[in-house]
Amino acid sequence: EAGRYPFNSTPADADLVAAVAAKYKVKPENVVMGAGSQEILKSAMRAFVSESKSLVTALPTFENCTGYAKRYKLPITEVKVDSQMRLDVEPMIAAAIKDKAGLVFFNNPNNPTATVHGAKTVADMVERIRKGSPDTVILIDEAYHDYVTDPSYASAIPLALSTPNVFVARTFSKAYGMAGMRIGYAIGMPDTMKPLAALKM
Repeated sequence: EAGRYPFNSTPADADLVAAVAAKYKVKPENVVMGAGSQEILKSAMRAFVSESKSLVTALPTFENCTGYAKRYKLPITEVKVDSQMRLDVEPMIAAAIKDKAGLVFFNNPNNPTATVHGAKTVADMVERIRKGSPDTVILIDEAYHDYVTDPSYASAIPLALSTPNVFVARTFSKAYGMAGMRIGYAIGMPDTMKPLAALKM
């Protein structure tokens, strides 16, 4: 079944979850698998965005969440990147708090602008959104994590594992190029993972 989307769980699923969990020294309940990170993003939209809970995202950024919101006419705030093509963090924070957003999509490194924010900026953003709108879920997409050379950058996985309503999405589809085997995963605190696990294909 390697060349098929995982519509039905197979016994090997548990082994894969265990392998990812072991890599990060966490429990299986901290991990949710997906058919690439795209399934994770779509599940996040289904779980956390509604007619009364908006999406806050960048423009341009990876279009999966944006496309979903527009297709289903869900409220969305798109914050244009700054003059250096970096995600404009301050207005994203302001929009998340003002709207009491359901989900903030933060693509770091950002696709397609190839810009990255350092660990301190990400941690500060999370802290401020959590303080101003604690129910808002923050999705940090690290699909291009393996290509980062900026020394200020660090994965937000430790942050997600210690902070409610924050999770990181990763994929094997970029650095490892496993054609025909789209494998992605989300990682965060168990309570944050439960809505994603319920929507898994």
